[in-house]
Amino acid sequence: MSTVCAKRRFECWRTARGRGYAGRDVGTARSRIRRRQLAAIVLVVCVITPVFNVLTSEASLKSAIQGLVDGVIIPLLVAGYLMFVRDGALRTWFRGLGFWTDLALSSAIVLTLFLVGRAAGQVITSGEPRRFVTSFTDAHLTYAVPFFAVFALAIQFVLQMNRMIGANVLGYFAAGVYHRPKAEERIFLFLDLEGSTQLAERLGSAGYFELLRRFVDDLTEPVLEAEGEIYQYAGDEIVITWPIETGARAANCVRCFFAIRAAVERGRSRYEHDFGAVPRFRGGLHGGTVTAGELGDLRQQIVFVGDILNTAARLEEYAKRMGLDLVASGALLDRLALPPGVEVKHCGDLAIRGKEARVAAYALSHRSLD
Repeated sequence: MSTVCAKRRFECWRTARGRGYAGRDVGTARSRIRRRQLAAIVLVVCVITPVFNVLTSEASLKSAIQGLVDGVIIPLLVAGYLMFVRDGALRTWFRGLGFWTDLALSSAIVLTLFLVGRAAGQVITSGEPRRFVTSFTDAHLTYAVPFFAVFALAIQFVLQMNRMIGANVLGYFAAGVYHRPKAEERIFLFLDLEGSTQLAERLGSAGYFELLRRFVDDLTEPVLEAEGEIYQYAGDEIVITWPIETGARAANCVRCFFAIRAAVERGRSRYEHDFGAVPRFRGGLHGGTVTAGELGDLRQQIVFVGDILNTAARLEEYAKRMGLDLVASGALLDRLALPPGVEVKHCGDLAIRGKEARVAAYALSHRSLD
């Protein structure tokens, strides 16, 4: 059975790399984010490592320079592997491993990269190739290995937290942006898969979950390109949000929806091969003032509350009921300059449940995707 599972994981990884959109590390927005993160890590380590070397080896310029060289080479190797290989090109394969297998394998690779990077640094500063081998017996490793273990753990912790709660969200928590509730203008895009009940019955819960996970992977790059944030996953519903200025700029919030449609369409053959169906989804789009703040004790998160979210959700329900791609409020469209190819049709003034005033609604479609 383990052989079959391993083969299945390999086939999924090979398919994702060969034909998928999100399975490859080719996304420009994702790559830009990772490059910025890598540059930040290198900068921090280049500041810390020379000081560490001076304190634990010898108080000399040579020791500080060695620390600076190591501070460039080692994080480039280690963080580069974690970002671009483990969480990049081989992400699908690593995801199929068990927790302890993943931890043991990644730890061994990271430790090897550290030793190789340190050895390379010794060769560069000394000009002696033999230092590549003799560096593995240095007494200073007694200090360097524990220091590196803390450094590697910190990198993995930050990267994992970014993936779990979102890079922007981690920054909000660290800066205390929403420690006290505050009002702000935001745009919300609600997405909901069409025919999810029938898909779940046909594929089974495990198969449907794999389709949902593939769909979420495929929408990641378009969301990043449109400068959006994933606010929450709620079953087969995904909520994306922007600060009003960001979402309105170049109609990012509208472009995001149709970019997701295009990404799914590019993966059509892969979806049909693996699931016998291509996911279709509808969207509701609205913006305005919400109240944002940190909420929870046992599990803390940043929460947005207000009528804006209710309206966006109801517009998405209307789109689903009427078979429309995307329905947006007139109040939001007034603030957008729509991109070429997007067609707008007035749906009328809708009565929204829980809201006294009617909402002007417009159906948006894209000619190239029809």
